[in-house]
Amino acid sequence: DISTDGNVVELGDDEFDSVPLSGTFTFYDIDYTTTFISSNGFLSFGDGGGGCPDCSGTVSYQPETFPTENTPNNMIAPLWNDLNPNDGGNITYKYVMDMPDKFVTQWTEVPENAPFEDDTNTFQVALYFESGCIEFRYKSLTLRPGQISIGVENSDGTEGRNIPTDGIVEGSPTCVRLCYDGTNYDVVDVTGDPL
Repeated sequence: DISTDGNVVELGDDEFDSVPLSGTFTFYDIDYTTTFISSNGFLSFGDGGGGCPDCSGTVSYQPETFPTENTPNNMIAPLWNDLNPNDGGNITYKYVMDMPDKFVTQWTEVPENAPFEDDTNTFQVALYFESGCIEFRYKSLTLRPGQISIGVENSDGTEGRNIPTDGIVEGSPTCVRLCYDGTNYDVVDVTGDPL
């Protein structure tokens, strides 16, 4: 839990911010040292030119099944949904350098947008620098099934991995670990260390 000792990202509804990873993370064979954190429950590595098309505004809160060539692309989405930190909660990130080194982002008690602002969600994504693996960690979710997407996709939306949401949304705290096999990300563990 990094809700109290992580770096706070001040985001409003449908906003994003760029933050340094403090390391190099390889995603679909491309090295990145910066990521964009979205208030709507995802990270993106943008378009490679320093921008992140559709990481904010209308498109950013309309989750789709992965992969999709529609923007935003180049995404890691532990819980892509229309979330609104203006109504509560916070978003934090932290570099955890304790072997294995990783970059962790946490959405803590961030609610869905109106009229569901009483439905809060606490979850994390961890990017492991050395292995390139990704963990989605869930503590408490109050989302309605069918309103979210979970997964990853490459820079042009032609490769990706969609994670079924049923057990994650309805179940107890869970962790999903994905690792890259040279072509795509595969789920290698569904227990791991939940948040």
